[in-house]
Amino acid sequence: MRFPKKPSLEQLAFAAAITIVPILLCGFMFGFDIPLASAKFWSNPKNDMLVMTAAYEAFVRQPWTFPLTMVSGLLPHPVSIVFTDSIPWLSILLKASGLGRYFNPLGLFLMISYPLQAWSMVALLRSLGVKDRVALAIGGFIALLMPTWFARQFGHIALSGHWLVLFALALSVSSARFGMTAKRVAGFVLLAALATGIHAYHLVPIGACFGAALLAELSQRRIDAWKRMPIAAVAVLTVVAGSAFLLGYADGTSSTGGADALGVYSMNALAPVWPQASNLFGQAWNGAWFNKTLAPTGQYFEGFQFMGVGVLLLVAIMLGLTVKDLSAGRRPEFGFWTRWTPLILAMACLTAWAIGWIVYAGPWHLFDVPKPRGKLADIVAIYRAHGRFFWAPAYLLTAIAINWVSRLRRPIGLGLLVAALLVQAYDTSPLREGVRKTFAEPDSLAVPAGFAHSPAIRGRPWVFRPTYFCNLDWGDLRVMSQMSLVAVRTGGTLNTFGTARSNDAVDCAVIDPSVTKTAAPGDRRMTIVLSEGRMEGGSLQPVTKRTDCYRFARGVICGRDLGGIADLTHVAPGELGAARVSIQSIRLDQLPRSPALVSGWAELDPGGKGLWTLGHKAEFQLDAPQTIGPGGFFVEIVAIGFSDLPIRPQRVTLYADGRRLGSHEIGAATFYTYRFAVPADVAKPGETVRFAFDLPDARVGGSDPRMLGIAVQEIKVLR
Repeated sequence: MRFPKKPSLEQLAFAAAITIVPILLCGFMFGFDIPLASAKFWSNPKNDMLVMTAAYEAFVRQPWTFPLTMVSGLLPHPVSIVFTDSIPWLSILLKASGLGRYFNPLGLFLMISYPLQAWSMVALLRSLGVKDRVALAIGGFIALLMPTWFARQFGHIALSGHWLVLFALALSVSSARFGMTAKRVAGFVLLAALATGIHAYHLVPIGACFGAALLAELSQRRIDAWKRMPIAAVAVLTVVAGSAFLLGYADGTSSTGGADALGVYSMNALAPVWPQASNLFGQAWNGAWFNKTLAPTGQYFEGFQFMGVGVLLLVAIMLGLTVKDLSAGRRPEFGFWTRWTPLILAMACLTAWAIGWIVYAGPWHLFDVPKPRGKLADIVAIYRAHGRFFWAPAYLLTAIAINWVSRLRRPIGLGLLVAALLVQAYDTSPLREGVRKTFAEPDSLAVPAGFAHSPAIRGRPWVFRPTYFCNLDWGDLRVMSQMSLVAVRTGGTLNTFGTARSNDAVDCAVIDPSVTKTAAPGDRRMTIVLSEGRMEGGSLQPVTKRTDCYRFARGVICGRDLGGIADLTHVAPGELGAARVSIQSIRLDQLPRSPALVSGWAELDPGGKGLWTLGHKAEFQLDAPQTIGPGGFFVEIVAIGFSDLPIRPQRVTLYADGRRLGSHEIGAATFYTYRFAVPADVAKPGETVRFAFDLPDARVGGSDPRMLGIAVQEIKVLR
């Protein structure tokens, strides 16, 4: 019997470095407690991670059903957590093991992905023929510094499993060089199964790598290739179909967006070399994204494919060495094109698909490619964020460049690799800063503060009007997502939820008659109406006759036993239907400029719909009403927040003669109405009051040198 050879000290040191360094980097980025459900960040996670976490927590609280991933209570019908990007295989494992309440699958997946990212690049480099362990280690560390990988960690956690793509590339290269053995077929089967239960977008590059391996086997006319390859294809397709069946993929039959969705989230043709979030090009983290970045269509994020200056230096060296070899009369080895053409074509197809149908080169729109129509468009649009498909070509190009440089004389080759690693580390530092700060704190609370601990809301149905996919206001959707997490944690049920595809199946114009009626005794439903920027009327009109409604920052909540919950203010019947009386109104979107503006205001832009604040403070003065009741009065503004991409709100606090009145997050999507309550003791009747906006998020963006906060269209004093 042959026993495995005892690993050498060098092998152990290499394995330790490739495992421990990534885990330390993960701890530096997120904190070592990030896999735990008790980590502070998961108390109220940001952006889409709210939905992912809420669906997972609902899933682990419920008994098993079939398909395995189905969860009830988020919609009027069961839905699969496949469509909430909650990493189904890992969620199933945590639930089955009884550890579901102790771990968060998103955080656990992040921790696992860091060492796997390095090990998968090592596997790819080995498949290309790299043997030097120092070069392999440097390559693994470079993979940990790929900008596209960091970009997914802002919230699309399942898509940060780039190691699936890297392992697929390694198998494809090994198969082309040494043959499609049973072990390599099993490797593709395993990767396909994993990708189906992690994120379906990984299936496309894995499928491209698998197809290239099959074609390479056939093109090189290996023994019995025509017999073995169909069996391999059937095995991979069967495991994908079986996994999809177990995971409830059939539940997601809603519209994909068809031709309209294609090209929106594409890759710029120059994205791999056009600096994005590059420290060397001064693209610093600004608190939400990066300064001076390129953003036609959705390319600032979904098409984010900048490879980093360090990697581009290695690619440039490789190209230089290639030109030198060709100039010296050297040609590729015999059989090169037969072996590698399938993989080259697969990477070219992924690149073309990533660029897609609306072609930009830098800021220039070159041309549009005719889009498919009808059923074909619906099928293709399943992968509407096709800008992601350059990941595989980028990693393969990086690995080939590392391979070429590592073959130089050892001091020179390793020196260049170390230099490239250091440059890459410096260049990607804004990305690490952005990810770290995103995860440094949970999201600020946009729901009534009393919800989290009030026994009055436990175990109740939450009915949203309008539903998730009928509401186009970013701020309202954020509130809805936060409320969904609260509902799950308090044993409630929902009538709508933010899945990857619309599952609402309702007519947005139809109003359920029960929404308009005061809840009867025993009716536990809470009706939440998001106001879409209105304080009265509009979407609030259907509930105006109810006697059980309470106002909060973004709308009203109606139902029994809600009195006394913090941050909820009772509204009288009819109050939501008619606008309050305006005592004083100042229009800021027209000339002449109002003398009420004291400081911190710009000049009105030509055609501007509002007047911008400048800097972190803007002052104005208003006359208090001649008669002030015990409830005081209101200052109401119609405003929009300034934001470069990605869209995010501006935090604004209003002060009256130095006294804090209240805060709002001013959305950047549309002009919205915001109301601040002014207590009766702040001012005497009729006297002039000096108000000030505090604007901590004011920033400079794009080519405008001004530090902008909010654009105000109108300021009113209301009874």
